[in-house]
Amino acid sequence: MSGQGPALAGFDALLGPHVTIVTGKGGVGKTTAAAALALAGVASGRRTLLVEVEERQGFSRLFGTQPWDYAEREFRPGLWGAAIDPAESVYEYLELFYGLKRVQWMMERSNALDFVTTAAPGLRDLLLVGKLYEIEARRRPDGRRSYDLIVLDAPPTGRIVPFLQAPEAVTDIVRVGPIRRQAGQIKEMLTDPRRVQAVIVTLLEEMPVRETTEGLAALHAAGIATGPILANQVTLPRLDAEALQRLQKAGADRLRACAETHGARMSGRTSELTLDLAAAHVARQQHQAGLRAQLVASGSPVLGLPLLSGSTFGVDDLEVLADVLALQAGEDGPRARERLDASGYAAVAGARL
Repeated sequence: MSGQGPALAGFDALLGPHVTIVTGKGGVGKTTAAAALALAGVASGRRTLLVEVEERQGFSRLFGTQPWDYAEREFRPGLWGAAIDPAESVYEYLELFYGLKRVQWMMERSNALDFVTTAAPGLRDLLLVGKLYEIEARRRPDGRRSYDLIVLDAPPTGRIVPFLQAPEAVTDIVRVGPIRRQAGQIKEMLTDPRRVQAVIVTLLEEMPVRETTEGLAALHAAGIATGPILANQVTLPRLDAEALQRLQKAGADRLRACAETHGARMSGRTSELTLDLAAAHVARQQHQAGLRAQLVASGSPVLGLPLLSGSTFGVDDLEVLADVLALQAGEDGPRARERLDASGYAAVAGARL
């Protein structure tokens, strides 16, 4: 099979590091992809935490739960969720490292929080990444990590490197003290491929693919390990080039006559539009394959997520996407097998039947 890039050998290859940071150009569906990765983590037996940092409540809408906040809550078996923000991170930081309690009221009254989060470049992001560091390092009483997997819905690719380099930016300003020391520890975590990987989500369109390749290069230059590229909303094939040739050879009149023999009324204009749509569909398949080949050339594994048809998108669809990822990692994915036929899976996985 071609067009797949390096193969993944199981869930450990897909979700090996403790933290998976999910990014991508705005509008490519990174929140949906992050949720699917988290569900794949649960399916692999990992105790999983799903985190958002942009205060959009995307996960609460996807899973149909109450709005998420700073508290980590198990909202389905094996899967916890939290929404972290710099304000809560400041309060927690002051309490944990300086023993200052009940400062929230005072900071809000004095607008001190605005000063803390804007006075130094990158400090706001450092607070968010610092909370991620605290969760990743946390242990249960038996010594095991609090979570086997943390999936972070991170800022888009245009902001991801400054976001992850916030510890380094702060150490350039703060020369001594606990902030500098902790920033160094955070940077050590982010650049350890056993602990952190970044996953870029894209669409098989020119601009997102270009931004993905640029994002990969920027992450590598920053010392951040990258995992597979996730090509989202892959159009499933309804007919191939050979079938299109047969339709075009038959022509619009014969297509209309054939439809009428099966009880469907079709005007001459409709039959012509049908042929145009069929040609556009096959061209789209070929275009997707070409853009996917560009991603494969980056050297990263490329995994596909199908564009699922339906009037709504819910948790059942997320579970299908999680199983699609599992199948491409060589694991079982029963819901994906039910929804995708052989040609559909081949298109998603970048394989040729």
